Amino acid sequence: MSEEKINNVISKNEEYLKVYEINESVDELLGLLQLSDYDQLKFKNIVSEKRKLEFLGIRLAFKELFGTEKDIRYDSDGKPFFNDNSYKISVSHSKKWVAVIAHPIRQVGVDIECRTDKIQKIYKRFLSEIEQDELSNGQNISQLLLAWSAKETLFKIIGNEAVDFSKQLRIFPFEIKDQGEITAEHIQTKTNYKLSYIQTSSYTLVWCLS
Repeated sequence: MSEEKINNVISKNEEYLKVYEINESVDELLGLLQLSDYDQLKFKNIVSEKRKLEFLGIRLAFKELFGTEKDIRYDSDGKPFFNDNSYKISVSHSKKWVAVIAHPIRQVGVDIECRTDKIQKIYKRFLSEIEQDELSNGQNISQLLLAWSAKETLFKIIGNEAVDFSKQLRIFPFEIKDQGEITAEHIQTKTNYKLSYIQTSSYTLVWCLS
């Protein structure tokens, strides 16, 4: 599936999903936004050019999604939220890509990952031995990226009770397609989650509503 087809996704479940490719400079992004006093203070403390682009790209993605700039704050765990509490939100970034998701009621999570074979060096850290056996023993990069992204997405919903990916989260076997679904379990609470995914030539995108 091409990136253009999923720049905006509005699903039947009322979640709003946006993927944005950052091709602008920091100055160009600043020219497209009117940062609040709160954001201006946070922005001044960012040193890295990469982090500045991510910070601004996320805000521009939400602006394009809702047609107006949203006041984003962060709780004590670093989880983002809208200051007006109008939507539950989640954000992700990988290289030049950012992804944002929002839902008026349900908790949401999103993760975007650029394609890389480096995932084959770390998969044993986030997959249990059972999962490794079920997921091609680390031989399929797409499968590994989807599994990692799915667990990152769930962590953003569940929080610290899902911090140990290999012991607290279980990914069940799934078919690899351009777009599809993954079933996962939070082992401690025996809660199942259904995650949606899309793969393009540039990135893997996974999102979930609790």
